[in-house]
Amino acid sequence: MIERLWLHPPLAFARVGPSPVPCDNYRWGPSDLTPRGTGKTTVVPDVTLDLAEDGTLSERVPQSVRFKDETGWRPVCPYFELHGRWTVDGRSDSGPVTERQLAESGLSLADVRWEISVANLKAHHLTQRDGDRVEARVEVTGDDHGRHVLAGRSPQGEDALVPPGSSIPLGVVQLPVPNPALPELRLRFTPGTGVVYGPRDLTERTRRYEIPAERRILNPAAAWVGFAPSTADPRTVPGALFGGAENGVSLGLVDDVCDGTVTVRLPGGLSAIARIVSAPPDFTPDRRPFVSLADGLTDRVKREEVHRPDYLADERQTALEVRDLFERVLETMSGVNVDVQNERAARTNAVIAPELNVSRADARALAFDPPQPLLGLLLALTERGRRRHRRFVALEVLEDMIREQPGLIEQVVRRPAVLAAEGGNSLRSSRFYNQQMPSGMRGSDAYPMHLTRRQYDLLVGWAARLRENTEPNT
Repeated sequence: MIERLWLHPPLAFARVGPSPVPCDNYRWGPSDLTPRGTGKTTVVPDVTLDLAEDGTLSERVPQSVRFKDETGWRPVCPYFELHGRWTVDGRSDSGPVTERQLAESGLSLADVRWEISVANLKAHHLTQRDGDRVEARVEVTGDDHGRHVLAGRSPQGEDALVPPGSSIPLGVVQLPVPNPALPELRLRFTPGTGVVYGPRDLTERTRRYEIPAERRILNPAAAWVGFAPSTADPRTVPGALFGGAENGVSLGLVDDVCDGTVTVRLPGGLSAIARIVSAPPDFTPDRRPFVSLADGLTDRVKREEVHRPDYLADERQTALEVRDLFERVLETMSGVNVDVQNERAARTNAVIAPELNVSRADARALAFDPPQPLLGLLLALTERGRRRHRRFVALEVLEDMIREQPGLIEQVVRRPAVLAAEGGNSLRSSRFYNQQMPSGMRGSDAYPMHLTRRQYDLLVGWAARLRENTEPNT
């Protein structure tokens, strides 16, 4: 008897793309840390599942990973696999659910109910009008292996963004046919193609956006079309939060990304739920962010562990974490124009300076002074930063710096979660960008970006451990 269900993974990211061929599976391999290497993480092909139109599932290992083809970006199409715990003849076991486990519980594929519910609520988030919701829902039984389109529609009314008779395809779902080689119960989500839809009268409103007539389907009377954000509304900060605006007024454009849930149910009330997020392509798949979704979640549930003496005493583990962080910092640096970010930070400082009774010139000076361009290099600050961070992925170099300069981490890395009141109306205000890392990057709270609290505390604790066995004055 099946006693418990869960879906693996509990959260997956799909990535839109116009190509009909899904992106091959891959994983991040070791960083290229050879003397003349890039320092960046390598991409390694991995086992890939191919799903035919009739539901036939097969497995292969690609020779290489191709992210684009002649049609454009290849979409990332994640699978959800049903797992469970069951007891048969008094013996408990767990793992992927197959037809065998269903049969031992007196069930069949037809008893499995999948429900996929997704929505694009970008317009609704700003207007707060129900008519601007774009939602889709599909129910599939386990023995249905056809392709089902998630047709996004709006609650019907005079102000419905997606009018009656029209829809925005938000993706496709399909259940593979289990076979002896791949018997597990799965669902695959294929995201939209990454296109934009506009109101029927878009060409009368602007000539800036060339959207084909078949995608100019939205209702010009919807609240989203012509919406003007209020400067007093924090949901519209920064003001250019949405694309397709002229003179601060929305043109009513909507894309085909979405997020939602995948739910599976069995008779008797057993169920499992996972979340799916459809997002833009990953334009730098070999470069990882230094603050990832995993870092954010770990900070919520495992923040205190980095304060335990036994955790910091595991020098090998903490060193690996620190090196991984600095590898990701380098990868982020390789995709950022630091010169532009630094100038943006200086301008932002100058704009907010009067609010804090600070000189604009003094506030601008908190950012880096643009260095003289190196011979043949226009982005001198960017190149200097990349060269410096390239050294830091050699852990021995970083350790020596920490031993030689006590307090270096606190000095050069921005401390997280600093209240605006700290520093007050002065150049020490946490609202100002300064030369601390991360440099010139903006966080989701509109303040200068920082590491998670766990990452920062780990760095400080790791640095302190390095100093413990260092001879004084050396």
